[in-house]
Amino acid sequence: MCPQVILTDRDLALMKAIEVVFPNSINLLCRFHINKNVGAKCKQHVVNDLQKTIDTLWMEVVWASDEVEYGQRLHQLEQACVDYSGFINYVKDTWLTPHRHRFVGAWINRVLHLGNTTTNRVESAHWKLKQMLGNSIGDMVKCWEAMNNNLRLQLGNIRASFQKSFYEVENAHVSPFYGYLRGSVSRAALRRIAEELLRVDYVGTNRQICGCTLRTSYGLPCACELGRYRVGGIPIPIDAVHVHWRKLTMEVELEIGEDDGSEVDMTAAMDELWRRFRSLDVVGKRALSCNGLVRLLTSPNHICRAT
Repeated sequence: MCPQVILTDRDLALMKAIEVVFPNSINLLCRFHINKNVGAKCKQHVVNDLQKTIDTLWMEVVWASDEVEYGQRLHQLEQACVDYSGFINYVKDTWLTPHRHRFVGAWINRVLHLGNTTTNRVESAHWKLKQMLGNSIGDMVKCWEAMNNNLRLQLGNIRASFQKSFYEVENAHVSPFYGYLRGSVSRAALRRIAEELLRVDYVGTNRQICGCTLRTSYGLPCACELGRYRVGGIPIPIDAVHVHWRKLTMEVELEIGEDDGSEVDMTAAMDELWRRFRSLDVVGKRALSCNGLVRLLTSPNHICRAT
C-alpha cells in the first residue's frame, strides 16, 4: 500500500527516490531541521540586534495559513532583510522557491499529515537506541538485544498512553458533547478538538471563516463541523474522527499459513520473535545477516501486519 504522506529531511537523493518509488505520495520536509538551518544562516549574516526579529518573521512565513498571508509575511521578511541579501537569497533559493509546498502551512494544511511535521519522533527513538547500543562495535546478538529492549520500552509507553485514553477523563471532556468519543479516541485528539471548540463562537458554521485545517490535516472535526453539531444538539459522532485517533490497542493480525488467522497482542508477537532468535546457537546468531534476520522473523510463513 502506497503511503499517503512521507516526511523526510532535505535529502535530494532520497526525495528523488520517493518520486520514483512512491509517485502518488506527498513528500513533506521536517520543519524543525529547516528552522534550525535557517536560524544558523541568520546568525552568519544578520547583526545580533535583528536576529530575533528576523527569526520571528521567518516563523510567521512558515506558519502562514493561506497563500495571501504567506505573500504578506514573505514581503515583511524581505523588507526586514533588505541589507542582508545573502540571508534572504538563501531562504528563498534553498527553501521557499523549490520547497514551500513541503513545509509552509498554506500548503501542508491541505495534507493529512496527522500532526507529523517534523522527524523528531523518529530521531528521538533512534537516539534512545544508540544509548542502549553504547558503541558501534557490538555484534549481531548485542544489536538485536538492544533493539528488542528499545521496542519493548516504546510499546510499554504506548500501551500506558492507550490505557489513559481508555480510563482517564479530563475535565474538559466530561461534557455529553464528547460522549461518543470518551474511551474510544486518544486524549491527544480530544485535546485538539477541545481547543478547536473555542473557535466555534467566532466561526459558527461558516466554512470559509473556519478554513477547516483541523479536518484536512488532522482528520478531526474542525470548528464549523463542531458548530453544526452544537446547533443540532448532538454529540460529536465517532465517525467524524479519523481512524488513526481511534487505534487504542497494540494488537496485530498474525497470519499463520495461508488461511488460519488470529489477532495477537504486539508484545506476544515480539515474544515469539525473541524466542526464535534465542533458539539459535551462538554461531547461528553471529552468522545471521540482515536477510537472514528477515527470514527468521517471517518464517515459517508468519506475517505480522498492523490492523
